[in-house]
Amino acid sequence: MFLVATQFYAALRAAMFDGEMRLPQMRSATLLLSSLFLFACGGTTGDQTDAGDTDAGDQTEAAVEAGPDVDNGSPSTTYPAFKIDAPQVESLGGNVLTTPKIVPVYFANDDTGFTPTVTSFLNKLPTSTYWGPGESEYGVGAISIATPVQLTEDGPVTIDDTAIQTWLSGKLAAQDPLWPAPDANTVYVLFYPSATTKITLQGEASCSAFGGYHSDVILPDKITDVAYAVIPRCSNFGGLKGLDAVSATASHEIVEAATDPYPMNQAAYSQLDDNHLIWEFILGGAEIGDMCAQTPSSFYAPADIGTTVQRVWSNAKAKAGHNPCQPDDGAPYFNSVPLLPEKVNILGQLTTEGVTIPVGQTKTIEVDLFSDAATSGDWTVSAIDSGTLQGQAAELGFEWDRTTGRNGEKLHLTITVKKASQYNAEAFLLQSSLGAQTNFWIGVVAN
Repeated sequence: MFLVATQFYAALRAAMFDGEMRLPQMRSATLLLSSLFLFACGGTTGDQTDAGDTDAGDQTEAAVEAGPDVDNGSPSTTYPAFKIDAPQVESLGGNVLTTPKIVPVYFANDDTGFTPTVTSFLNKLPTSTYWGPGESEYGVGAISIATPVQLTEDGPVTIDDTAIQTWLSGKLAAQDPLWPAPDANTVYVLFYPSATTKITLQGEASCSAFGGYHSDVILPDKITDVAYAVIPRCSNFGGLKGLDAVSATASHEIVEAATDPYPMNQAAYSQLDDNHLIWEFILGGAEIGDMCAQTPSSFYAPADIGTTVQRVWSNAKAKAGHNPCQPDDGAPYFNSVPLLPEKVNILGQLTTEGVTIPVGQTKTIEVDLFSDAATSGDWTVSAIDSGTLQGQAAELGFEWDRTTGRNGEKLHLTITVKKASQYNAEAFLLQSSLGAQTNFWIGVVAN
């Protein structure tokens, strides 16, 4: 599961966002999740078809019809012009951290000139403009930073997550005086030094497959469940270096540890509503950090922090048609939503919103354009299928009646199923671009 998700993330970054960093969290695997991650990466190698390519050689012989609805709407000064059916991150019933307490942990062989800069970054979070807007709606309140644990032992050269769990639970069970005792709001954030060159998680390596993760471990008393995060020291990850690479990763994992502190044993905010489950599989997760990790503008340096952090998903903002990644940058938010009129079934296990198109046939869907304020002009919409995102043969072909518009207008997208994935369902992504800003929406075709 993790390997395939990693490959898809890399393709998504390369195709859309020019190498934005990925920060996966650790989650339990199920047969359904494993199968659907593979489905998201379906297809075989071969020629690619660009979105909007109308070359006859790349189309099936089925007729392409615009469909009966050719209403393109008109620009509107009502913002947003349409009611937005946006993804909503849902809780699976686990607890959140109402007042998260972050315990930084440093190893003896770390750079003593660098670790104080990490501590300084963390100490700015409680009073920053960054913390609060994205977390409060999930029941998470004020954050505090404990005095760092400065270990007298070196970080290992290599280590895997199983060994990390054994080591951490041993320290806490032994009531090592260096370590503050865990309570219901504690997260131990383990900052590994550059001397630790490889941390493995489910067979994948730090700083190449992932930039950090969070999880939980039950102590030997079989009662106490402890949240922790692992932050490798990556020299360059997602185009970020030095403190920026560390702070961006740490912000992502701390936010997720607060809203889903025990993903292995009692998950909280970690799953999407049924209508948008495909987003979870395409993005590699549905925690509130994952939902924004692929958006270029989500990584920024607030003036009151001074180093890079990641914005986080807001259900309320998404539902209202605003930028779901908070705190936002103040720019008008725009996007393009495919109307998926059917409930489709995938693998006999998942029912979600989509559109049914048999292999070799076509269907036209409406795409509604909305923004939350006036934009500087029309934005451009393009479509990409999951096969193309991975550099494999395109499973879907796309043809537009128009490719530009603004709030209140409607486009029409004709989708041709060129080949079926092994699960008879193909994901696609709509990309909306204006100037330096790019936003996306995800849909699925079932055969």
